[in-house]
Amino acid sequence: MSERPYVDFQRLIAAEGIPTTETALAIELEKEVEAAGSKVSNDSRMSPFWRVINAVVIAPSLWLINNLLANYVLPNAFTATAKNIYLDLKAWEVDLERKPATFTRGGVTFFKEKPENPVIIVAGTLIETDRIENTVYQLRVIADVLIPAGQASGLVLCDAVNAGNAFNLPAGYFSILPKSISGITHVSNPVDWITSLGANTEMDDELALRIRNQFSSVGRFHIDSIYRAMLASVAGIRTDLIYFEHDAPRGPATANAYILMEVGSTPSQLIKQLNDYVMKEGNHGHGDDLLCLLMPETQHPIQATIKGNPNLSQARQGVLASDVEDMIRAAFRETADYASVTRTLPLSIFSFSLLIKEIHQQLPDLATIKFNVEEIDSLLAIPRLTSVVIIHD
Repeated sequence: MSERPYVDFQRLIAAEGIPTTETALAIELEKEVEAAGSKVSNDSRMSPFWRVINAVVIAPSLWLINNLLANYVLPNAFTATAKNIYLDLKAWEVDLERKPATFTRGGVTFFKEKPENPVIIVAGTLIETDRIENTVYQLRVIADVLIPAGQASGLVLCDAVNAGNAFNLPAGYFSILPKSISGITHVSNPVDWITSLGANTEMDDELALRIRNQFSSVGRFHIDSIYRAMLASVAGIRTDLIYFEHDAPRGPATANAYILMEVGSTPSQLIKQLNDYVMKEGNHGHGDDLLCLLMPETQHPIQATIKGNPNLSQARQGVLASDVEDMIRAAFRETADYASVTRTLPLSIFSFSLLIKEIHQQLPDLATIKFNVEEIDSLLAIPRLTSVVIIHD
């Protein structure tokens, strides 16, 4: 269970017999007044006595019960429902801290017009993506780099302009130079280009899962929870996106941990970092052999046939096709955009009927959409795209 529960604390308070409405609280107060031997001659709710009681007793009591107790005290008393600073305090209790946001870092290939000419790529040079859900993602060259004569291209180290996992885009997304560079024809981020993973500030749901996992690892036995806690301490890795393969895949006392990213493929540099930490640096159980691996991938060509509402302009039809493609790519974890779209997962069935529903909710100008497949049963693998083709009906 990777989702935190929703609890209606106000309903629970009422179920325990605690009055949560003005009428119920007035009835209880009236009982107390009578039990004390007092008698109110004018028991109308509009009488001066009850108007004073309502102002100085009932209204403040209801605020304490329905606002302070139900919305703050009780929810923030449990890891399952705590939020913000209160969840940070819960994390401190088990020696954890919220993971901060990090910047994506990686190499972008600059291609020269004439290999025989040297070209200097100046620090601060920007590389962009196409617009994705109204956002353009940018990388910035870290330091001046010389691509020497005789070399047709050069790999240049760049940082994301902003922090976050949205910049962990697959190969080919960063391909635009907003300002042309003399001697350079084009740029592109290659396969496995990331050297340092970008990550968002850890969200409450993610931190709560790590806190829960920490309880099961308190014995320090090197079971799944221990390894999950170690791996998920790295920025950008979520506890619910680590998948273990047991049954001694490489012999007795061996297991595999498959790592999945929220956006894009898992960088090989990250896998090396994790394996070094667990095995080479000795952070493993006695006799254990845990190998961290990229999540296996299955490749899928996707074709969508769409029809817009009547009387759509050609320009709008083009934008509609682009939006549909962007949402499909988001569903297959190529981008962090369109957060409402359900993502592919290992050990699950990805439903295209659900994707159709989500696309219709986002694009009211879309009349119909049909896919060339109905579902993908992913097993222990993550579905990836080989191509996306949008056809206008």
